[in-house]
Amino acid sequence: MATENVTAVESSASNETSLGPDGNVVAMLAYFFAPVCGVLVYALEEQNGFARYHAAQSIVFGLLVIAAYVGLWTISFVISMLVGEVPIIGFLLSILVGIIDAVITLVVWLAAFLVWLYLVAKAYQGEAVSLPLVTAIAEKHLL
Repeated sequence: MATENVTAVESSASNETSLGPDGNVVAMLAYFFAPVCGVLVYALEEQNGFARYHAAQSIVFGLLVIAAYVGLWTISFVISMLVGEVPIIGFLLSILVGIIDAVITLVVWLAAFLVWLYLVAKAYQGEAVSLPLVTAIAEKHLL
């Protein structure tokens, strides 16, 4: 997003919204239960560009986190099924794959949670944050 567009989006953070509260509050609420609340705010908010910007980011961020989880689960399931067929060693390898999967999943969820907290805090502070992949997708398809 160009610098002047970010400034324009941030300037509407404290403006009123068609939903009632200030733009920063609506933007913050868009991240809760992402992407569901993001879709609600995006669909219902017509007046405040800041809230719509964060709602679009919430939708994309939530969908990417869900896709990451499904991808990790699928990879783990396929590997476990493949190595589980090998007698004795396969059982041990499937346990190892399960442990590795649990660690990777924990790291991904922790990272996603920290990014989510950052986005919520910045939305409440009235700042338009630009995440590399998330913002590009949101701007291309939703804004």
